[in-house]
Amino acid sequence: MRPEIHGTQDGRLRADIRRLCRVVTRDFRPDADVVNMVFVNNEAIRELNRQFLKRDRPTDVISFNSNGPHVPGEPRLLGEVYVSRERAREQAREYGVTYASEIRRLALHGLLHLIGLTHRQMEPLYARYLERL
Repeated sequence: MRPEIHGTQDGRLRADIRRLCRVVTRDFRPDADVVNMVFVNNEAIRELNRQFLKRDRPTDVISFNSNGPHVPGEPRLLGEVYVSRERAREQAREYGVTYASEIRRLALHGLLHLIGLTHRQMEPLYARYLERL
């Protein structure tokens, strides 16, 4: 698994996200080669939310599965996860957690959506994966 991470230069966060992507995909989608994790501002995620989900407001995380056919010899893309840094800051204050822990939780949330889990299914998995970081 080669996670491609965009929108942050934080080395520790990048390392944690890479580890999270490798562990989650190993457990659920070992056939996946790449996932794109993109950190954006509220304006960018609002536009994605409006364009693709018809909701004209910022959100914390959006996932897009790669449902296209796999081209033999090319890496198999699982999908893309977009995380709003601004919403993560707001929610970290609201939940009384660190910004870094909220970013990691949102990244995991997006990854679990990529593999097809519902909110109810993913709830018990948060501790299992986030404690490894």
